Amino acid sequence: MVICAMTRRGLALLLLFTATGAGPAPTLPLPPAPPEHPPTEQTAPIPNPDARGPRDTASVGTQVQITDFRVPRRDASKGYTPGSHFQSSSERRDIDTPGLTVRVPLQ
Repeated sequence: MVICAMTRRGLALLLLFTATGAGPAPTLPLPPAPPEHPPTEQTAPIPNPDARGPRDTASVGTQVQITDFRVPRRDASKGYTPGSHFQSSSERRDIDTPGLTVRVPLQ
């Protein structure tokens, strides 16, 4: 009895999946035709010849900075009424404990 009921349910699911999956493939719209005469009043973008690469930080040497370790958040006030926002426990403090950031080049 149990096997018969499970077989019926399995056949019903198989029939459902084959019936819903047998639809026609969706058709895509045709792309627009290119113009016969392309516009000539616009110039193509060119790269900036004065652009420079990033600075070589390896030659700077060891750097030590006093930093604030508060992580800037984009917008944690989503879902709150206008003018209010969520504050974590670190944001409620008046002064954060300063720290030192040491950067040592590895070469």
